[in-house]
Amino acid sequence: MSIEERSVDVLTMEQERAGGHKGTRPYGNIVLWVCLLLALAVRAWLVARTNGVIDGDEVLVGVQAEHILRGELPIYFYGQPYMGSLEAYLVALFVAIAGPSAWTLRAEPVLLSLVVVWLTWKLAAALADAAQLPSLDKSGTYARLAFMSVAALIAAIPPLYDGILELRTYGGYIETFILMLLLLLSALRLTWRWHEGASRREIALRWAGIGLIVGLGFWIYPLIISAVLAAAAWIAGDRLLEAARQRREIVTAPGRYTILAIKGSVPALAAIPAGLAGFAPALYWGTTHQWQNVSYILGLGVSANRYASIRQVTRSYITCIAPRVISGAVPKEAPLLALLHSPLLVVGVLCMFASGALVGIALLSQHPLLLRLQRLVTLPLLFGACTALIFCTSKASVYVVISCNYDIAGRYATPLVLALPFFFAAVFTMATMYISERGRASGAAVEDEEAVEEGRTDPRAIQNRPPNRHQTENSPSSSVGAGVGMTRGGGLYGRPRGLRWSRRMVAQGILFGFLIVYVGIQAWTYGLTDQGRTFQSAYCLEAPASNEPIIAYLQQEHVSYAWASNWLAYGIVFKTNGSIVAADPLPFLPRSPNIDRVPANTEAVRHADRPALLVFVHHDDARPLLLQYLDEQRVTYRSARFPSQPGIDVLIVTPLSRTVSPFESTVFQNIFTSCND
Repeated sequence: MSIEERSVDVLTMEQERAGGHKGTRPYGNIVLWVCLLLALAVRAWLVARTNGVIDGDEVLVGVQAEHILRGELPIYFYGQPYMGSLEAYLVALFVAIAGPSAWTLRAEPVLLSLVVVWLTWKLAAALADAAQLPSLDKSGTYARLAFMSVAALIAAIPPLYDGILELRTYGGYIETFILMLLLLLSALRLTWRWHEGASRREIALRWAGIGLIVGLGFWIYPLIISAVLAAAAWIAGDRLLEAARQRREIVTAPGRYTILAIKGSVPALAAIPAGLAGFAPALYWGTTHQWQNVSYILGLGVSANRYASIRQVTRSYITCIAPRVISGAVPKEAPLLALLHSPLLVVGVLCMFASGALVGIALLSQHPLLLRLQRLVTLPLLFGACTALIFCTSKASVYVVISCNYDIAGRYATPLVLALPFFFAAVFTMATMYISERGRASGAAVEDEEAVEEGRTDPRAIQNRPPNRHQTENSPSSSVGAGVGMTRGGGLYGRPRGLRWSRRMVAQGILFGFLIVYVGIQAWTYGLTDQGRTFQSAYCLEAPASNEPIIAYLQQEHVSYAWASNWLAYGIVFKTNGSIVAADPLPFLPRSPNIDRVPANTEAVRHADRPALLVFVHHDDARPLLLQYLDEQRVTYRSARFPSQPGIDVLIVTPLSRTVSPFESTVFQNIFTSCND
């Protein structure tokens, strides 16, 4: 390449960045808003058609939000010193505005999921810039906009399994997803600005931002560790490649290079105080609680006696969990849903493996399209690999080996969904560019043929023409276009312009139609999911989809205190804003794994006069064990039954003659069960 050609390329890149891609900006804004509106509509639709079901674990965030509005300042989620209470503070804003309800609890993750879509768009833009995708090439293809649009569209309508998890208030999942994308974007821009020669001050500020995200993430949810690992590997890899490019300088002057390397690493120290600032709430809590939170995070690693379980978890990840995250399949789904999720799995896996395989091929072929694909998907591939590694080696994932349908740990693998949009977008964009490139090559061949026929060009000049400086000799544009113009009607590229244009449009139309069908099927699965069980906990599928009739009855009977399992108790407390205090007796019964989440409520019910008792019973059981016990003890009571799920009822008993405690007899171990599933 000549000096003039190189200067033109550099000038073009600088103009494109400085101009902010003005040619695509109006269209880009429209596409982004369409994706955001689609994301909002799909999520609101899912919440509406599932009747606002909230399981007992999720609703605890709402209970904590109500306590925040009463003046409490919690740092961690109830009973779990590793999940920061940021989500509860955000939910408190919605509860303060609209009061406690299923919609106010779901509104927070619904709106934050729009931030996930927006960050996917921003990360796609950064990756497109790193790959130097053209905003508008000679054939009229908006490659950069296509990559960003497809990525945002896939993020707007994610696979069903992942979309459901995004809407759950499990203590910080959607917030962690946001921080993961921010961290990946920050790492990418840091290395980018390094190569552009940014000032030390700017680099230090970027390191500080990364440290703040990491510290905040470890307070909110340790699940962010997969993004931390990916970002660290990305930055370290970039520095190693830079050292390899400067190996001549290292050999000739190792001392000077060492000094420069040390000076260059000084800005990274800014990440330490920023990380401590982000982790400050956890540090404050740890000083007064024997560092239980730090001990938990450190205990998530690999130990020598866990290699057997890691193999089992890895097997479950490959055969059950990863396919579920990629396709969107949910446990115990209907046959039609399972049928739809099968092709979605095939498409998702093909895009992932195609991205990985083509990145490997790019290392050997150096084809321009493959090199661009390599820059587009290397960071998402690295992040996806880190999510798999963390899931398979973490102690929190061991429960997946119990059963594929008993899904209590699959959510730890869902960060993979953040990488999926980039695989789809990369394959779609590269296919579009390939079609355009072949069309451009065929057009050049026809023009050469016409020039030869009219005597304007010597055929030998065409044969000896060097390849385009933007292409390799093996690229479709140079290798196919050179020989076809030598013969009249030489194959596809010798056909009339109208036919050539129509074939190109047909090919791109098929590609676009395939994308629309894929997204349409994903959206369709949202409408086919089970209304009553979609948001139920895997621990208890028999909890009522709606507890409003139960609450209305308790208020009618002037019940202010009640004993109930956590799947019933916390929803009642949240929706009544604490006017009915219900507590879970299971943490105090033998062989129960439950945690006393809200000790103040437990103490209040313990000292209450004749609190009600709410238990699950089988629908065909006319005389449940609780009623038998009360009859034997000659306790007078009022009772009512409410349908919960098929075959299961909720029995409400209000003692009249005396207070009945669930701790007065061992029979209550069989009366109060966590769930009947």
